[in-house]
Amino acid sequence: MKFLWQQILGFLLVIITALAISAYRISDYMTTEIFKEREAQLLQYGNNIVSNNFTRPDLVRASQLLESENIVIQVYLDDGRIIYPTYDQRFSSNLSDTDLNRIAEGASLGLQYAQRFVDPETQLQMTTVYIPLQQNEVAGFPAGFISLGAPLESLEEQIAQSQNHILISFIIATIVGIIMSVFYAIFQTRKIKKLQQATREIASGNYEVIVDTGSADEFGDLARDFDVMSESLRNSQEEIKRQENLRRQFMMDAAHEMRTPLTTMSGLLEGLQYDMIPEAQRGRSLELISKETKRLTRLVNENLDYEKIRSRQITLKKQVLNGVSLLTQIKEQLNVKAEQKNNQIIVQAHPDLEIWADYDRIVQILINLVTNAIQFSQDSEIVLVGTMTETQTILKVIDEGIGIDTKQIESIWERFYKVDVSRKNTQFGESGIGLAVVHSLVEAHEGTIEVESELGHGSTFIIKLPRKLTEDSDDMAT
Repeated sequence: MKFLWQQILGFLLVIITALAISAYRISDYMTTEIFKEREAQLLQYGNNIVSNNFTRPDLVRASQLLESENIVIQVYLDDGRIIYPTYDQRFSSNLSDTDLNRIAEGASLGLQYAQRFVDPETQLQMTTVYIPLQQNEVAGFPAGFISLGAPLESLEEQIAQSQNHILISFIIATIVGIIMSVFYAIFQTRKIKKLQQATREIASGNYEVIVDTGSADEFGDLARDFDVMSESLRNSQEEIKRQENLRRQFMMDAAHEMRTPLTTMSGLLEGLQYDMIPEAQRGRSLELISKETKRLTRLVNENLDYEKIRSRQITLKKQVLNGVSLLTQIKEQLNVKAEQKNNQIIVQAHPDLEIWADYDRIVQILINLVTNAIQFSQDSEIVLVGTMTETQTILKVIDEGIGIDTKQIESIWERFYKVDVSRKNTQFGESGIGLAVVHSLVEAHEGTIEVESELGHGSTFIIKLPRKLTEDSDDMAT
């Protein structure tokens, strides 16, 4: 069943149930009030007659006055026999002994229902009240009681009229309720249809859809959550596209980097195979083949390292390292590359600098960062700084190279990303994965890495590693 019809049916059930209960209660209340009103009316008439010491002529006149209201006056002896307006005992009260005793004690009887003769030929269902009567010597009436009765039919007519009014009101209220239910259900269903249409738009690939979130009800909350989801999907789609572009760029770069050494190696091997290379140049050729082989190996290893680090498949063997010795080692290892671009590596470290890290991995991190600094610097200094706090070891690699645009800083840690995509090939083979490996390795050490850079004014990479604070730490490695 459609949600619209479910709502309409639900509203109708609630409305009709509520109206039916209300109508029943009102009808019952009105019926009770009609009977109470008639009872009070008859008792008032009877008390007025009794209190005025009526005579037989007075009763005749009162009966004539009340005839228009179909009220019948009768007078009885205390044993229930009738003495007015007739002595025909078919008209007797037929009250029980209990009722007669109550009247004798001076109590009035409220509305009673019984079959009564109103004339010798007519017997009706009457509603009657009974009022005690003291002996009236002036009027000539002995002690007993009088009754005032009216046909039940007249009350039933009043009740029927009241119920007709209630029924008409019930029908009108039901119709109005149905109309309001339909409009309200349509109004609510439109909100769902908007969400449904938006869902279809997103399913078709349109993530720009916005749902109206003006309402303050649950539908408004759902619409706002939907917009958040839509924005998240839109951002995810953009990120997927960006990552796909990076992947494609990486594949082209990797193919380019592999093709160059493979072409070189293939040409040299073919020259050696067919003795096309002079004897004097064969050593140089083998050296070139070895160099290009190492270049390919480095490219493959970088990707394998990244996958292992990302999937937490590496095991770190942390130890306390001599920071000055380590930074000096990095300097000596990369001095030749730095001199090729007329760069100078400088170490500025506290004499007691300690680094708690895996030796091989921290060397890998620093070599990647210093190589990166050399690659983008020319005729400048590259400074390796090491300091300590109570809880951290802070290492900095500072260069005066081309710098990084502020908009690109957050992206440099991503796999395949290159700050300068025009650099397809360099002496050190920029694969676009080195900084991603560095970032993952630092995180594996439970440390952090950040970069401060200004385009055209160099960059500063800052590594913060936790210190081993226990006294029984490993011996310092050199």
